[in-house]
Amino acid sequence: MEQAEQRKTILIVEDNPANMKLAADLLELHGFTVLKAYEGETALRLLETERPDLILLDLHLPGMDGLEVFKKIRADAGLEGIRVVALTASAMREEEQHIRACGFTDYIAKPIDTKAFVNKIQQLLACASP
Repeated sequence: MEQAEQRKTILIVEDNPANMKLAADLLELHGFTVLKAYEGETALRLLETERPDLILLDLHLPGMDGLEVFKKIRADAGLEGIRVVALTASAMREEEQHIRACGFTDYIAKPIDTKAFVNKIQQLLACASP
């Protein structure tokens, strides 16, 4: 069934509690398993034992920023193949180009568009399926 296919795990790395709640609630409502980290260091520790299907990574995190977290994820051969999507409050064209140039799979602008968010996640995961 479609619900079983959607039972994928998504790691959200977001320091803003309201943004975290909105993203997690939307994803859980659509049958995804959600892992949460409010800072980069926590996300990296979580990735030592978990292998999500997709990572949503805020670029502006306290301590280690999202770009540094992304570089550490990409440097870990055990995490190869996981799609990483940048979450950013900046929807400027230059920011989008920079995100893509860094190697992120895609980006989602904040505030999250609740109607388009889950569709975008489903599309990204469909592209990642073998």
